This record gives sequence, structure tokens and C-alpha cells, in this order.
Amino acid sequence: MDHTKYDATFLLIDEDLKPALTISEAQALKPIQKKFMESYLQHRDSMPLEKWLHTEMAENLPDHSSEEITQMSKEILTALQMAEEKKISLERAIENGQSKESWFARETITATSYMSVQEASVYLQGLDAALADANASLYRTIRTQAGAGPISQNPNLDGFIAEQYHAQTFNLNAKASGSPYRAKVLDPVDGKYAKNSVDIVITDGSGKVVRRYQSKYCKDAEATAKAFEHGDYRGQQKLVPQGQEQNIGKKASTIIKAPDGTSSTPLSKEQAKQLQNEAQSGKWNDLNWNEYKTKDLAIGIGKQAGQAALMGAAVGVGFSVAHKVWNGEEIKGEELVETAIVSGADFGVKTAVAGALKVGAEKGIITAIPKGTPAATIANIAHVGIENAKIIGKMANGELTIKEGFEKMEQTTVATVVGIAASTKGVAIGATIGTVFGPVGTAVGGLIGGTLGYMAGSKVGETITKAAQKIRKKAAETVKSIGDSVCRAASSVKSSISNFCSGFRSLFSW
Repeated sequence: MDHTKYDATFLLIDEDLKPALTISEAQALKPIQKKFMESYLQHRDSMPLEKWLHTEMAENLPDHSSEEITQMSKEILTALQMAEEKKISLERAIENGQSKESWFARETITATSYMSVQEASVYLQGLDAALADANASLYRTIRTQAGAGPISQNPNLDGFIAEQYHAQTFNLNAKASGSPYRAKVLDPVDGKYAKNSVDIVITDGSGKVVRRYQSKYCKDAEATAKAFEHGDYRGQQKLVPQGQEQNIGKKASTIIKAPDGTSSTPLSKEQAKQLQNEAQSGKWNDLNWNEYKTKDLAIGIGKQAGQAALMGAAVGVGFSVAHKVWNGEEIKGEELVETAIVSGADFGVKTAVAGALKVGAEKGIITAIPKGTPAATIANIAHVGIENAKIIGKMANGELTIKEGFEKMEQTTVATVVGIAASTKGVAIGATIGTVFGPVGTAVGGLIGGTLGYMAGSKVGETITKAAQKIRKKAAETVKSIGDSVCRAASSVKSSISNFCSGFRSLFSW
């Protein structure tokens, strides 16, 4: 059937994700999910959760050793505990007036405090690239057919700050990417600047100057252009505030750039003035430039995580499959499941769901989640899927508006990313984020969320799955508006991590 004749917002992801999650696979997983949930409800008051999980998984995976079962169980419980901890931390921060992006930045800076500058940069870039790749993968399918001493009080201090800003952000990018080039602001001789003297130079690995820059940070483009007319700056490139370059000339640039493409971060006149005001008012945060960069990058990553949540909301295939597989099914103790998800005391429920999904993966039932996928990754898929289903339920009954619901979903994603980053090392961070928030994790998470709804009773299940289909249309509309930036970011990732980070920082707000 050509669905597009009846639904103008039919998403191609319905077809593209079929290999990731089929009805036959969901049917095969169903008895395992049912067995795990009924067993948990039966033993929840008589057996410690850790012992129950180990026992149930061992019974369902007889070919695995006791040590393997212990490791799986430990990973599931640890991952869910971390996810819950970060969820609560973010909720408290928001209650105190903090944004999710600034909370993300604080948590990330804490996590990288023991690292060197280069290690922290690479660490953050790994998170950055992984989220961008997950977002881009989803968007490709979510498309419809339709110095020392007192602070200077010089009124032009912002110009000097701008010079240092460009030199230092260039050097941070160079360190992170392994570039041999370095930038330097030239100091005055005997306290005085020579006429037409160079402001910033870029040198190669041997110390040879390869680029020279003259920086002018005037109040507007006209004033900046006139400033360049009052000197002989041949052999120097013009460095100007972001937003003024088009009115100054072809040789004007908002960044300094090395032959290998390494560059600084653009800075507007307004941003430079803000830094000046911070310094002269005594409110300058006496961190170093490295930490300024880390904070900004972390905030940008937090925004990417929020975008991932919107992408996930636009994917309805998992909920659709849950409806087809679980509609009319009953389990023993469904009222206990409903109480758990309504009250929020759902740690045991999430544990049972994650355990069943891990067993399904090890048995080769859900082919998109291969055998050997870390149990922690699967636990995070379960956590996000269930949290989003609970949010959708609140949106359906009017407790949350569409906008508030999307914001809650974004918070879930941001908190989960922080939990993954805090407990995962090296390249595994990117792989975990890509699985949890990419098409596979999103589709399976929808199945899990929809399934839990039906486990809480047919009425709850129907409410959640129907609402999910309505909400996905709203999410798809929002996704369209951010799609271009997601694709641009993805293109930069493919080019190189260094170039991606440079482009991604255009999202930052000061």
C-alpha cells in the first residue's frame, strides 16, 4: 500500500528500519519479556534484585558461564544506577534554574578534570562526533515524502583580548588535532608597538612564520575598514570581528588559519566586549583559555544531545510494532507495573526489561543488536525507552504539553549521555552513544517503551502507542527545522574531527 496517499507525514524510516526491528523478531522476544517481568513481580519482595537478575539470566542463558552472567548482571545494574543518578542530578539542577546544557558542561568538565588538555579535547570530540553521527543517521531517514598585574581599564581592551582569544583557540585546536602549527600574539618592544607591526603570527613546527595577521576590532564594519586604511599592512591578513567580514573586503577573515586547515574560533565584537566587561568588572572567571573552550564545547554537545531526543521522538516504528505484538495481551501483576511506572519507582521494572533484551540479543533474536553487545549499552536503551514512554503517557493525559514533553525527552537524553560518558572509556563511548541514540537504539527503545505500556494494561498501552504516533508528527516537523545543521555537522565529521569541532562551535551561545 502507498501510505503517502493517505498520510502526508509518512516517514521513510518506516521502511528503512524494517531490518532493524521486525514484527517476527518482536514476537520471538515477547515470551522472554513476559517471563522476565512476571518472574520479577513474583520475587520482588522475597529476593534481592541482584540475586534475582543473576538467577533469571542464568536460567535463560544456560550456555554462558556463571562469570559471564555475573558480569552481564553487574553491567545492567551499574548502568541503570548511573542513568538514574544523572537523571535526578539534572532534575535538581533544572529546579534550581540551571539549563540542561550548562549542567552537561559542568558534569563533563568534572569528568575531564584529571585529564591533560589534549586528552580532554579528544574525549569531548569523541562525544561530539558520536552524537552528531547518531543525529545524522536518524535525519537521513526522518524525511517525509512531502597578562600579570591589575586588569587594564583600557576601553579598547576587547581588541587585545580578541587577539589572545584567536591565538589560544587556534592552539587548542592544533593540540587536539595533532597539528604542528602554533599561533602567537606578538608582544610590544620596550612596551611600545612599532608602526604597522604584526599582531598575530602562525609558525610551523620549526618555528618559521607562515602566516601574519593584523587584527582590528572596531565598533562596526565601517570603522574597522577605516582602521585598516591608516597603515601599511602588506603581507598581513586582516582579522576582523565575526559579522563584519562581508563589508570589509575579500581578504578579511574572522579566523586565523594555518596551511593544514587548523583555525581559531570566530569572535564577534559583542562577544569580545563581554569578555572585556567581565575582566574590568572583576568578574573574570580566572580559568585558562583551555577551560573556556572545554565549557563551550560541552555546551554544544549538550545541544546535540537534545537534538538526538527530538530525532528519537520522530521515530514511531518501535511503538507500532509493540502495538501489533502486544495488543490484547495480559500479564500477571499488570497493576504493579502500572504503579511502578506512574510512581517512578521503576528501577526493578527497568532491570527486568533490560535483562530480557540482553537475553534476546544473546539468542540472536534482535539481529540489529548483535551477540556480545555490552549489557550496559542495552540497559541504557531500556532506560531511555521507558523514560520516553512515561513522558509520552503524561503528554497524552495532559499532564505535560507537547513542548514540555519534548523538553523532558531532551533532558532524558542529556542525562543518559553524561552517564555513558562517566562510565565508559575510550572509543567505546562513541560506539555506545551511536547504538543507544542511533536508529537501532531508537527503534528498539520504542518497542520497549510500548511493550511496558501494554504490560501495565491494555488501556495504558493503547494510550501510549496512539500518543506516540501523534507526537512523532510534531517531532518530525521540528526535526525539519534542525535538519540542515545536523547534516552539515555530519559532513564535517566525515571530513575530520578537527574540522567538525570548528564547524560545530558555530552553535555556541555566549
